[in-house]
Amino acid sequence: MERSSIRGLRAFALASLFAMGAWADPAAPQASGFLGVGLRASPAGLVVESVSPGSPAEQAGLQAGDVIVRARALPPGSVDAFTTSVRVTAPGSVYPLELRRGGALRAVNVTVGALPERGAGPRVGALAPALGPSTVASGHDPVDLARLRGRVVLLDFWASWCGPCRMMMPVLNTLAARYEAQGLTVLGVTDDPVSTARSVGARMGIHYTLASSPQSVAGYRVESLPTLVIIDRRGVVREVSVGTDDPRALDATVARLLGEPAAP
Repeated sequence: MERSSIRGLRAFALASLFAMGAWADPAAPQASGFLGVGLRASPAGLVVESVSPGSPAEQAGLQAGDVIVRARALPPGSVDAFTTSVRVTAPGSVYPLELRRGGALRAVNVTVGALPERGAGPRVGALAPALGPSTVASGHDPVDLARLRGRVVLLDFWASWCGPCRMMMPVLNTLAARYEAQGLTVLGVTDDPVSTARSVGARMGIHYTLASSPQSVAGYRVESLPTLVIIDRRGVVREVSVGTDDPRALDATVARLLGEPAAP
């Protein structure tokens, strides 16, 4: 069944590239602060999964693999709680962290930045926004919607730390194998580093194209993972869904769109 609006399963929101404030609930107070790291929770603290190039976190020297054990002299709490703490911090303020790196503790003061502007995002019934600069981690398809016009495209926004994302990947792998010759292209887009995306793809036996593209994640206003955007042969967004999808319903949607002509 085709949905006409974005569905709101938000179980894994706020923990991607701009986890420190860029992805906020529209109903929440206006966001301001931004660090620019991707995080996952662990018993030891919040593990830094990725650091956005040029971000306040990178400028302060944070690295993937660091573990945040204290924030403002207190335990950092959950990813969501830490995100909220940074969001309500004014840009230009100093945000002190205590990190564990390689068994040693170190104090780091991060100067909070302002949230980057987000793109307009996909709208059902409108042309799909262009993807940003991307680096292919595995696969052979172009990460360029203009070059894919005439094919049905499944854009899967995912992350290595996201359990539901890994649940969806075999489903997408099956669809890619079944329908590629009929005109389907599946693109898995993440803000994880290329090496991480490549490792996950190899471990899970993914045959469709995986790419690292933080700008695409930002431009598509991805707030929860996984987010699946289905684009028809004309380049029009037909469906946006969040969370794991019913494989049979997804298969039926793909088959129907493949049966449509490419011409308007």
